[in-house]
Amino acid sequence: MASTSPNNIKYVYILILFATTLSLAVALYVQQQNQHDRQQFANHAAIISEDIWAINDISASIYLKLAMKADHYKKLTVSIPGEKNFIVLEQEPLSGLSYILYSAGLIHTKELTQPVLYQEIKIGTITAVQYVRIIYPITNILLVLLLLLLIAMSIVSLFVNSKHLEEEVEVRTKNLRHSEQRFHDLVNFLPEIVLETDINGNITYANHAASTLLDPKLSSLTDKCFLDFIDESDRYDARTNFYKAIQGEPIDLKEYSALGSDNNIFPMLLKIAPMFTNELLVAGARIIVIDISSRRQLEEQLLRDQKMKAIGLMAGGVAHDLNNILSGIISYPELLLLNLPEDNRLYKPLQSIRRSGMEAAEVVSDLLTVARGVAASTEVLSLNELIEKYLESPDFKELTKTHPDVRIVTHLEPALGNVNCSRIQVRKCLMNIINNGVESITGNGCLTITSANEFCSLPATIRAEGLSSSRNPSQQKRMFSKIIITDTGEGIGAKEMQHIFEPFYSTKVMGRSGTGLGLTIVWNTMQEHDGTVQVASSTKGTTFELFFPSLNEKIPEQSKEKNWRDYIGTGETILVVDDDPRQREILKGLLTSLKYNVVTVSSGEKAEEYLQKNRADLVVLDMLMPPGNNGRVTYENILKIHPQQKAIIASGFANDEDVHATLAMGASEFIAKPYTIEQIGNAIYKTLFS
Repeated sequence: MASTSPNNIKYVYILILFATTLSLAVALYVQQQNQHDRQQFANHAAIISEDIWAINDISASIYLKLAMKADHYKKLTVSIPGEKNFIVLEQEPLSGLSYILYSAGLIHTKELTQPVLYQEIKIGTITAVQYVRIIYPITNILLVLLLLLLIAMSIVSLFVNSKHLEEEVEVRTKNLRHSEQRFHDLVNFLPEIVLETDINGNITYANHAASTLLDPKLSSLTDKCFLDFIDESDRYDARTNFYKAIQGEPIDLKEYSALGSDNNIFPMLLKIAPMFTNELLVAGARIIVIDISSRRQLEEQLLRDQKMKAIGLMAGGVAHDLNNILSGIISYPELLLLNLPEDNRLYKPLQSIRRSGMEAAEVVSDLLTVARGVAASTEVLSLNELIEKYLESPDFKELTKTHPDVRIVTHLEPALGNVNCSRIQVRKCLMNIINNGVESITGNGCLTITSANEFCSLPATIRAEGLSSSRNPSQQKRMFSKIIITDTGEGIGAKEMQHIFEPFYSTKVMGRSGTGLGLTIVWNTMQEHDGTVQVASSTKGTTFELFFPSLNEKIPEQSKEKNWRDYIGTGETILVVDDDPRQREILKGLLTSLKYNVVTVSSGEKAEEYLQKNRADLVVLDMLMPPGNNGRVTYENILKIHPQQKAIIASGFANDEDVHATLAMGASEFIAKPYTIEQIGNAIYKTLFS
């Protein structure tokens, strides 16, 4: 069933009200008209009474004819005693519209009777048949009521429409305010600066970003020109483009240097567009300013990372080749020294050759650290112990001898947490930072070495005067053991701070007091140890903080120092897999001296072929063996042949993932080339007999 709408119900109510009003009006009119007709008929009887008394029918007939016409009588009859039809008058038949209405029953007749009195004596009777023509006044009443209804409806409609219009205006005003507020909030939410200016460039509106980046009082300023916030070197070009833009010339994004709230200069992109009045006249300009400082820093960081990567790849390749060469320089003298008495005239020269090779290997190790492709062996150690051992080393004593005016002060935390680290790499970090700190001090000064525990998120800021940049960010808090080294030197400038961790960057004389790798080694070492280095510098000195993740593990007991004879085997078969013939020859000589049965192959594929038919007690794997399989793939295939095959890794350079994957598969040790007989002997002995 169809529902009735509110509008239809309203119209039904109006129709009922109208019909009721019309009915009441017609009923009232009919009542009044009947009274009027009776009164008028009585008047007619009174007027003709004297003529009837005088039996003057002619005079009475004349009056009654006039009354018949005026009051629409169809027939009038006057009767007197003795004569029933004393006067009889009849109206002509109706015609035209009246006849049609009479035929339709809309005009009907009624009878009226009134005694004729003369001096209160009844002398006759007058009767009439009168046409009731109420249709005409009812029509007039209907028209009047319709007119009144239309007027009332018009007034109500005007009132309702006026109220609706007021509500609509209120709603639209509220929506406009909400829209303006939303636009205002959106503009203030933007990280970009939004400005509006007059035709002279004076700022008339500025969002929150403008107040934050340019001037905190900018929103209240009315006489500040946007050009005041552009560096003087770019101001002329910005002014020229501003006037071109408000004249309708399209201007692309332009890069300028902006003056910030703390007078720092930062790069920005500027876009200007004209602003018009309702009459399409230029009222000023809208300006968007995009701070691209972060983008510039990311671009610079990307360039630095690409440079580091390129240098790292180069250093790694060079280090790999050098390690293979140095193996001969270190290992051949070692083989000769095994059975050579100390009083032999060649003993010291061979030791000198071996020592020079070891020193060269240290430089190569630095290159590998830069390349970040070396998997350094780590152990649980105390940073306090490493600090104390370095301060007792000949290198440090030589440093203090050349800088006698520099005092060394230590504040070591007795309850410092242990860390899992590479002894060699941490020692290099200490040596590089302490050397730099001591050499930066002119005349009398002090270098302080402190150790401490700290529960914090991984620090990520390098600070200098006018500089702040991030490295190795982390939000997770944990316990760190840290080394703090502070000097009273001249400090590091903001420009130098941007580059201090880059390879081969140095303010020292190259080849005399530095190679430019010292702080690069510090940076990469901390990355390898899941830590970071924090630097703060000013004209009063520089502070380096090295953050190492702390461990709850105790330091294992150190076994007594052994020499190569403690690692002699009992004829076990060792399979050496290396693509370099010199490496195979050197390792075969060392292991033969340790009483092992040695088999050498030049590739991973040949090792697999050998083990298909033979067994080996242990496999010594090189990691890089182009163009064939590397050490990881070779070990995977070997485990398919002999699932329990023991192995160690001996390589000059290796990808971290490959080394970790190979160790995870079951390889027990990683030995970095070049190695000594004690190192390789210890690794093999532990793997075979532990």
